[in-house]
Amino acid sequence: MIRMIKTMIFIIAIFLFGGCDADLFNTKKVETLKEKNQKLQQQIELKKEQNELELKKQKLSAEALLEQERLKKQTELEKVKIEKQHQKELELIRQKTLLQEDQNKNELLKYALLLLALLIVIAAFFLYLYLKRKREDEITAYNDNLKKYFLFKENEMKLKMAEKILDTIKEGNLSAEDQKKLITVLHSHTADDLNDDNIDLIEHK
Repeated sequence: MIRMIKTMIFIIAIFLFGGCDADLFNTKKVETLKEKNQKLQQQIELKKEQNELELKKQKLSAEALLEQERLKKQTELEKVKIEKQHQKELELIRQKTLLQEDQNKNELLKYALLLLALLIVIAAFFLYLYLKRKREDEITAYNDNLKKYFLFKENEMKLKMAEKILDTIKEGNLSAEDQKKLITVLHSHTADDLNDDNIDLIEHK
């Protein structure tokens, strides 16, 4: 009810002031429309700017996501590359280690063979010295035995000769001069083999 009264009052006022203030009312209306249009334009511009900012934000966000994804992929690629390089370095180190171990084994084997050869040479040298000394000892012993044998035979022969001379002298068939000659011969050849008692006995006779 109150709204209806207000509406009627508004209509009456329009009719009352319609004749005298039509131009003024139209001018105000135009200005109001202009202001509304300006405000609408401002709102449109503001909305446009907001949309542009939003688009820029979305674009920057998309670019940031793309850059982030690119950096992530690049980081993964670098990681894979570093891992491969690390694996290659580890493999190279392992191969170098195996090669060094083989070289060390070969060096050790070489030194062991050299040491064994040296020990064999030393053992052969001492064996040679031992065999040489043994051979020399055997030869010396053989020569000594041979000398003793010949000395024994010589002494045995001298003793037999001395016995024959003594037997001849004992028979008494020789003259005194021949006996002296035999005694001189006996002294010269059997002085070390006959004792002085036998010589004295011969001379006394």
